[in-house]
Amino acid sequence: DSGVITLKIFEENIHSPDVRAYFETLGLDVWDAWSFFKLLDSDGSQSVDVEEFFMGCLRFRGQAKAMDVGKVIQDQASLMRHQSRFKGDMETELRHVQGQLLELRRSL
Repeated sequence: DSGVITLKIFEENIHSPDVRAYFETLGLDVWDAWSFFKLLDSDGSQSVDVEEFFMGCLRFRGQAKAMDVGKVIQDQASLMRHQSRFKGDMETELRHVQGQLLELRRSL
């Protein structure tokens, strides 16, 4: 017992009555084991330690799901605004560089 839960172990145990009861107690409906495990495995190591697993389950329980989704939507909107601003700045810079290249070519 290494204190680590792998995706394989999780998938093998997800349908056990004890695990289902634990998730039900937390208000978690884990119908897609792979997707849920990926949410818990933030570093992509294909494993989570037991504490990380339990804390992740608590984070995704009940009403926290709605709040987490809201936070993701908020963060995504902010990223899109920043990306749009960056794109505009880069287009302006590109036009400027193109103008300078054109002037340089004319002077040669």
